[in-house]
Amino acid sequence: MSEVMEALSGREDLRAWRNNVGAARDGGRFVRFGLPGSADITGILNDGRRLEIEVKAPGGRLSEKQKNFGAMIEKFGGVFFVVRSAAELLELLEQTKKRAQP
Repeated sequence: MSEVMEALSGREDLRAWRNNVGAARDGGRFVRFGLPGSADITGILNDGRRLEIEVKAPGGRLSEKQKNFGAMIEKFGGVFFVVRSAAELLELLEQTKKRAQP
């Protein structure tokens, strides 16, 4: 995750930030936060499209909620990536940039 976040930092063609989902104890109560199924990193490309990046370890798989979230983002014109390395992310961003050019 830190390698992917580092690859995103300082880029002029997008803005991205960490998106935490989970639960924790707050004193005596249990608090859930984030949208179940949403990606690890969220942001926006400079052409206005929403960017969602799910970071998986080698062999990691998307849950059904994550698959549904990714499909929804793409249905509405956003970009959803599943990556396992910063190099993979950078390649996908380059491909996306080329497809967006007239």
